[in-house]
Order: sequence, then structure tokens, then C-alpha cells
Amino acid sequence: MTRIGRIAALTITLEALYALAGCATFTCQTVTVDVANKKELARMETVPGAMRTSETGRLEEDLRRSATVRDYWVQQREGKWYRVSAEQFRAAEIGRALEVCE
Repeated sequence: MTRIGRIAALTITLEALYALAGCATFTCQTVTVDVANKKELARMETVPGAMRTSETGRLEEDLRRSATVRDYWVQQREGKWYRVSAEQFRAAEIGRALEVCE
């Protein structure tokens, strides 16, 4: 293999390693917690309306609207709260173990 070929192979290998390392930051550490408490919170959030073109050709935003956003939380016996999905929240039972993403 020529020197340029080795450098190209090394570059490709390093780029692959960087890509894999970047993906690792988006994965979670799974933790098993004993559920001591759970709560559901709801809040109103204003979301932008759709963009449209008016009769005069100007770009305009439709009226903003309010939407309810729900957050689901479980608390471990030691007191730390974990945000969970709606499915995990429904499956969570006080006194039982639950796997959550940390």
C-alpha cells in the first residue's frame, strides 16, 4: 500500500471513530429505579401558526395557538426525579422497579 493509501485509510478510520463517538452522546444510560412516587404535569405552551402567503403576496403567520404539553415524572426512593415517556409513566407502579434513561 502506498503512503497516500495508508493516509487515506487512516483518515477514514478516524472519521468513523469520531462518528461513532458522536452517536454515543445521544444514547442514554439505563438505570433501574424503585418507583416511590409519580406525577404528571401539564402546561400551556404557545406554538407558532403556519406560514402563508397573503393576497398581496406577503408572507404572514397565522394566529398562534395554545397547546397543552404534558410531562411525566417518576421519583426513586432516594428522592431523585426522572422524566419518562407517557408509556413508561403508565407502566410505572409505586413500589416496583422501572428502567429509565438517565
